[in-house]
Amino acid sequence: MNNDSSSRWRNVILNSGVLTLLQFFTIILRFINQTVFIRILGKEFLGLNGLFANLLTYLSFAELGIGISIVFSLYKPLHDNDKKKISALMNFLKRAYIVIGIIIILLGIFLLPILPYVIKDYGSISYVPFYFILYLSNSAISYFYTYKRSILIADQKEYKSSFNTFKYTLIQTVIQILVLYYFKAYSIYLIVATICTFISNISISNLVNKEYPYLNSKNNFKLKLNRIELHEIKNNIIGMVGSRIGSIVVRSTDNLLLSTFMGLAVVGVYSNYLLIVTSVSTVLLKLISSVTASVGNLVVENNSKKSFFIYNSHFYVNLIMTGITSACLLVSLNPFIEAWVGKTYVLSKITVLVIVINYFIDQLRQSSIVFVSAYGLFVPNGKKSIIEAIVNFLLSLFFLTEMKLGIQGVLLGTIVTNLIVNSWFEPFIIFKNGFHLVQYFLKFYLKTYLFNLLLMIFIIGLLSSLIGIIDSYIQLPMILIAIMNSMIISVLLLLIILVIFKNQANVVYIREKIFKKIFSKK
Repeated sequence: MNNDSSSRWRNVILNSGVLTLLQFFTIILRFINQTVFIRILGKEFLGLNGLFANLLTYLSFAELGIGISIVFSLYKPLHDNDKKKISALMNFLKRAYIVIGIIIILLGIFLLPILPYVIKDYGSISYVPFYFILYLSNSAISYFYTYKRSILIADQKEYKSSFNTFKYTLIQTVIQILVLYYFKAYSIYLIVATICTFISNISISNLVNKEYPYLNSKNNFKLKLNRIELHEIKNNIIGMVGSRIGSIVVRSTDNLLLSTFMGLAVVGVYSNYLLIVTSVSTVLLKLISSVTASVGNLVVENNSKKSFFIYNSHFYVNLIMTGITSACLLVSLNPFIEAWVGKTYVLSKITVLVIVINYFIDQLRQSSIVFVSAYGLFVPNGKKSIIEAIVNFLLSLFFLTEMKLGIQGVLLGTIVTNLIVNSWFEPFIIFKNGFHLVQYFLKFYLKTYLFNLLLMIFIIGLLSSLIGIIDSYIQLPMILIAIMNSMIISVLLLLIILVIFKNQANVVYIREKIFKKIFSKK
């Protein structure tokens, strides 16, 4: 495996480019699917689908972050071409995922009795427990055979896994639309998803078997990790437990609280905004997280100052992309929703503002999350995440029930939690336990993170006000307004960013790496 700098950057560009393109097409499929879903089944079923997704995310706690821990553990043996160690790790992951799938089924069954208590208008839809069992089946079966995707991720070949996922997502979407159109049956819709997930996992398993044939050799098939290796993985998993709790509570509480206190229709309306924001976030996450394996290989070199510089470069790229996408969302969400599904699904401007601020602040964390994973800092981050989970739940519940802020209240809880807990702690543990350059942390946090965060919010606020004035003077179809708003604010913000950061060392470094050392090279 070639680990020189040029090879690493080529892999970064390949992964980022392919993953982003595939994610873009996947988003189109999701919008088509959800449009048909809304037209045929309506708000309540849309809300039920969103609630099920959140409940199953809670059940995914059973995974305990084992997959991430194994990906981290694979970096070095892949770097050293240690086939026996790789095989032992994959054998361990296979056994773990089979157990996890069974546990999720059992936990899901135990959840059935609480469904009436987390759905305010439970009686409005019949056969809810049956639908939940079908949804549960798709989630549980996703853990069988999918473990082999981990080696592709660690080996900087995630794009191959994504090709597989996209192919079966396309097949699934086409069949589900036909099912909705001809049968109007949510149950068959869910069965199709389960079958496609299973076939996709079988397919990726066959692909990995061809690329890494030694994984199936009789000698390697029974290899196991030794006591020291198991202890190391156990420590990482223990750390990931806290991270899983934090991630699940912060990202999956919204629909649960809204369903419990406001009903499925509200969840359905919010789900459309969530689909758009999540789609944009997922594209950026593919770009941002696709370099994790490359960062992991960089970490193996044990050059703290180089890693520190790359971290700063990563942050600035993330900041620019997050700023532009946040600006586009702020000025185009409501026009797009109105054009897509109608005025009855449109939320207030202040709610949209809170949604976008939540997206912006959460997305800025991703640079730190990449380096936390690459350095394997699961234990200290896990301890933080338990506090994060408690603070987020209590704040969201308070803003929702006591302040009566609805969707805004749920998101405000997440925003405040990210600011007072995550924004400083995640980079701090990287500087302390990763780079071992804790003396640079305060300067980074105040000058690089907070200053640029406030600067970007200020600029976007001014530009969005300008766009609002322009919109008041024109009469166009809503879809054209959404497109026009996004184009104008993107161009204006990009020009301002180019002026502000034209001499910023990290931005200059990234530009030179991408354009001079990759695309201009023979």
